[in-house]
Amino acid sequence: MAKTPAAMVVDQDIQTRFEIKQLVKASGLTLAGESSYGMEAITVARETTPDVLVVAVNEPMERPLQTVESLLSLLPETPVIVYSDSKEIETARRAMLAGARDFLPRPFGPEVLRESVLKAMEAEENRRLRKIGQVDAAPTSGTIITVFGAKGGIGKSTIASNLAVALAQQRQHSVAILDLDNGFGDIAGMLDLKPERTLLDLVRDLDKVERDDLKRYLVRHDLSGLDVLGAPSILDWRKISADEVRRLVEMLAKHYDKIVLDTSGTLNEISEMAVDIATIVLWVTTTEFASVRDTLEAMRALKVLSYSSDRVRVLMNAISPDDAVRVSAVQDALQRDIFWQIPYDKKVRQGTHLGQPIVITAPQSVAARSFVDLATVISGGRIDQGRKILGGFKWRAGAQPAVAEGN
Repeated sequence: MAKTPAAMVVDQDIQTRFEIKQLVKASGLTLAGESSYGMEAITVARETTPDVLVVAVNEPMERPLQTVESLLSLLPETPVIVYSDSKEIETARRAMLAGARDFLPRPFGPEVLRESVLKAMEAEENRRLRKIGQVDAAPTSGTIITVFGAKGGIGKSTIASNLAVALAQQRQHSVAILDLDNGFGDIAGMLDLKPERTLLDLVRDLDKVERDDLKRYLVRHDLSGLDVLGAPSILDWRKISADEVRRLVEMLAKHYDKIVLDTSGTLNEISEMAVDIATIVLWVTTTEFASVRDTLEAMRALKVLSYSSDRVRVLMNAISPDDAVRVSAVQDALQRDIFWQIPYDKKVRQGTHLGQPIVITAPQSVAARSFVDLATVISGGRIDQGRKILGGFKWRAGAQPAVAEGN
């Protein structure tokens, strides 16, 4: 479990130091200590060993910059956040040259401080892991997120479409969603789209398709920037093999940062392939007995087929307002932790009927916020849930299964 980051504030101005201490507390961080510059800062830092140092740098800059350098000599793996009354580029440049991870011109709010601290700590952790050889080289393909559920009617496609839109709305990644439900999948319809071409067309042309050609096969969801590859008709699926779909997914993973695969509610060759190729599998279940039973049976089948379950994360979807089954009961039945929960929200079904996901039709609803938080965590970001920090991990091939951290 991750503890709340502890920050030490360094500022010779007593009033400003008090104000920054209040910001530290308001941002949900712990105050490790406080000091002025020089040896006082060194002594307090040595005694408290903070997770992050928050240091004021104003004119004259020599002493505060010397203090930053001395603190980094004492605690070389502790990130330094510098704040200043100056907004001059030269001030920021000198702070960065002294070793600061970030520069915050005053005034700033608790959210800005918290984001700066978490990003600085993540960058420092990645630097440390690279130093000891625990971070892989830059990935050669994007993250593949397979959404699977061993039963129909559990909201699997709704989850896949909302998650894909939420990922695309971050505007930090290129995102595509593939409809691999070879029954009666209709991801395009859930997004109010009518593709002219389908997965079958792309499979047929795969050997001659270049990056610039992809826009002829995938249709853009204008409200989010998501690219959608629609499913062929149920009869056309008979013309496509699982190996061909695998090659298609691998090709798209070279051009997109994130790919969401929606699957059917049965464990067939296509869904088995989607589970096998995934970076992470979001295994959807509800608290209904039939859903839990089918989940158990499908997981046993995958084990017999020698599929790894390390990348599987159970996602529990609440589909009824009267659901009184405790999460712990589902966890006990599956013998697996529940990675994520989507709360019941009647607006989810309303959005589906409108052909728009709830993250667009009702972005402030409880379900929409849950989808957005899930997208953030899967992307390696961090979120707050009542002072509880979740996320801050990356999905890496060959790594031990990551878990959401909390405190």
